[in-house]
Parts: sequence; C-alpha cells; structure tokens
Amino acid sequence: IRAHLRRAGGDRTGDVLEVGDLRVDTGARRATVAGRELVLRTREFDLLARLATDPGTALSREVLMTDVWDAHWFGSTKTLDVHVAAVRRHLAAHDGPRVPLITTLRGHGYRLELPGGLR
Repeated sequence: IRAHLRRAGGDRTGDVLEVGDLRVDTGARRATVAGRELVLRTREFDLLARLATDPGTALSREVLMTDVWDAHWFGSTKTLDVHVAAVRRHLAAHDGPRVPLITTLRGHGYRLELPGGLR
C-alpha cells in the first residue's frame, strides 16, 4: 500500500481516510466505524485501507492483489474473496446509514461505497 500511495502522490503513511462513518488511520493502523474500533488482521486492514484510498472507484482484482499482497503473488486469488468477506463481516457488525459497503463488480473487482451514494 505504501508503494501505491507513493505513486499516487507522496508518502502518505500517516493519512486518515474517511468514508462515511468509517475512519482509517493508516499511520496508527486503526480503523473505526462511528468511533468503535474494528479489530482487523493485517491483510484485512491493508485491504480496507486500499479500498478507502479510492472510495467509489472500481478496483480490479489485479490491482488489489498487487497493492495489498504482492505483484508476484503465487497463490490463489481466492484469498482476496476470503479477506473481502471478512472485512464485510466487520463492517456489517456496525449497523447504520453511513457505514460503507464493499460492492462486488462481477468480472472486475470491488468498490467501497456508502449506501445510497452518500459521501
């Protein structure tokens, strides 16, 4: 993620990303929804941070695998699906109209967005 963020315009390792009630502090490696901390594994946090970097943007499976895992990942991409499902469970535990959702884009990848297109 740090490499991707550098390519996007500088080393932003201390960014705080906000999408609705979701707040991702990349420097502290903390994610909260409406002030309640999400207990995430390392890759789950990295995946959520990558999605929150570009909310509303369709990110391909290849981009996510490269940015969150490694460009030379040799395992199955099924690991992405498993991690997305885990992050969805964490987000679903915090009910509310401003809790972002991860939308599956069949044949492409995923997108982080708020229900009803709210920002």
